[in-house]
Amino acid sequence: MELAVFIQKHTDEVAAQLFGVKKRTVSSWRRLERAPAPSQSLKIIEKTEGKIDWEGIYRPYAKYHQRLARQKTDV
Repeated sequence: MELAVFIQKHTDEVAAQLFGVKKRTVSSWRRLERAPAPSQSLKIIEKTEGKIDWEGIYRPYAKYHQRLARQKTDV
């Protein structure tokens, strides 16, 4: 499962409590503004019992930012 999808299903507030971070941090992850640090990602994987994995955290973020970079070069 993708991290952003998990957060949308459970709300920013619930996810922030579960992962032990600020609500604003979770919000930035959901909007793909930032990706969690590797240590935070490990905690996310553990807290979700593997429902979210490394790929669910980093692939959407990488693809989104790759698209943004392409759009900037197309202009």
